[in-house]
Amino acid sequence: MTLWIAIGAIALLSFTFKAAGPAVLGDRELPGRARSVIAMVAPALLAGFVVVDLAGPGWGAFDLTVVAGVAAVVVLRMLRAPLMVAMAGAVVVTAALRFAG
Repeated sequence: MTLWIAIGAIALLSFTFKAAGPAVLGDRELPGRARSVIAMVAPALLAGFVVVDLAGPGWGAFDLTVVAGVAAVVVLRMLRAPLMVAMAGAVVVTAALRFAG
């Protein structure tokens, strides 16, 4: 549940930054470097939250089967598999590793 609260907070923060920009700057444009940094803040924070959620506090709950499932999603999505197929593949990989171990 904490992860979803964090995702919502990041989305709200990102929306606030994007909405405040025109109000503060008016018709002026931000420099390209500043725009690229602002665009990458939310994905970087989200990636950090996902890694912390996978590893647990203090990396004490690190589960390689879950990491393999997430890796399966990444690989299947890079191969252009539909999202539901990629998620089903992650479930199969995770379940197979847990059954084998």
